[in-house]
Amino acid sequence: MADESPVLVEVEAGVAVVTLNRPEKLNALNAALWAELDRRVEELGASDAVRAVVLTGAGRAFCAGADLSGGDGRRSATQILESYEEIAKRQLRLWNLPQPVVAAVHGYCLGRGMELALWCDIVVASADARFGEPEIRDGSFVASVIPWLTNPQRAKLLMLTGDTITAQQAAAMGLVADVVPEGGALTAAKQLAGRLAHLPSGAARAVKRYVGAVQELQGLVAAQKYGSALAAIMRSLTAEELGIEELVRIREAQGLRAYLAARDAPFAR
Repeated sequence: MADESPVLVEVEAGVAVVTLNRPEKLNALNAALWAELDRRVEELGASDAVRAVVLTGAGRAFCAGADLSGGDGRRSATQILESYEEIAKRQLRLWNLPQPVVAAVHGYCLGRGMELALWCDIVVASADARFGEPEIRDGSFVASVIPWLTNPQRAKLLMLTGDTITAQQAAAMGLVADVVPEGGALTAAKQLAGRLAHLPSGAARAVKRYVGAVQELQGLVAAQKYGSALAAIMRSLTAEELGIEELVRIREAQGLRAYLAARDAPFAR
């Protein structure tokens, strides 16, 4: 019988492979998956037996982003802000793991899923991987790490268009460290993590802390706090204020698939 836990963890020879396990939903992030990932990350950070971590997704995708199927109901501005602040804490929790973390990306890696990958230390992607943050097309905003990984013009190009790009394009932008043949991301990531697991743990932590300190000096952590507030403001606006009344009408009348098609149609290339 298949394990129905939303997050699976296997540890071998000092390498923990963490698998997002909602393949039928392209590993879209819901409350249960987030909660289990939080718990697993905390456990791994405290484990002396784990020297490196690989993060991947089950099935056809790494992660298609936030689960949009259920909606988020009506929430107060305070509740919305708290939810975005919690997301920022989760990203920083992954970023602050003492062990090196390698993301093994295949298929779709979108929105919050893309952020999840980019907050890892190193991203290895297979040639079929597709990256993007399309939320801007329906008036949403993501407090992203992208500006710290590429130059400002490329960050704006990707974040303003909401375009989906290939693994090779992501590598050219500095978002991906290595592109491997289709189907090879997990194997390549495990091989890399296996090498990193042999490093003296103190030295590996020093490198992570040093590079992290450089990013903090550039304002990374402070910008996440600002971004959480900005995202909450955007989410608090009405459909009319955002200019997405027609998209909302399509979703209510025709469902999520029709809504996504209408949202993306003007941006087809």
